[in-house]
Amino acid sequence: MTKPFKYLFGALLILVGLFAFLAFEHLNEKPKENQPVIESTVSTEPTKETQIFDFAQLQEKEGDDLKDLGIWQIETIIFKGNTQAILTTTNGKELSFPIEVTNQDQNEITLPTINYAPTNLVIAQQVGLAQKNNHYFMYIPNH
Repeated sequence: MTKPFKYLFGALLILVGLFAFLAFEHLNEKPKENQPVIESTVSTEPTKETQIFDFAQLQEKEGDDLKDLGIWQIETIIFKGNTQAILTTTNGKELSFPIEVTNQDQNEITLPTINYAPTNLVIAQQVGLAQKNNHYFMYIPNH
């Protein structure tokens, strides 16, 4: 290696070291006192949609005219275009519902048009469905 390249290489190493030092110093900076602090709170109060029941509890809550539609499996989830989940029974009945993606990394969804649908539904999951006055309700099946 010639002498000019040694000097150039040494200067380059010094610059890289200086930039690395400044970058790490910047990462460790604390917010200044005059900068606003952003705080957030998360409510852990259960809402109607996040409560999970078995059919007996759901019937007690919603009334005796609640019709049990049985156990359904989330057979297909369509994430593109007309997003929906297709639920099927073992005897071939099929229903589809619009979805909202709740965790894209885990492919978790909720079914916003179904009362008491959990927010972490996944493909192949089995759920119970009930119906009352053209409204659907979800419950956890007893196995």
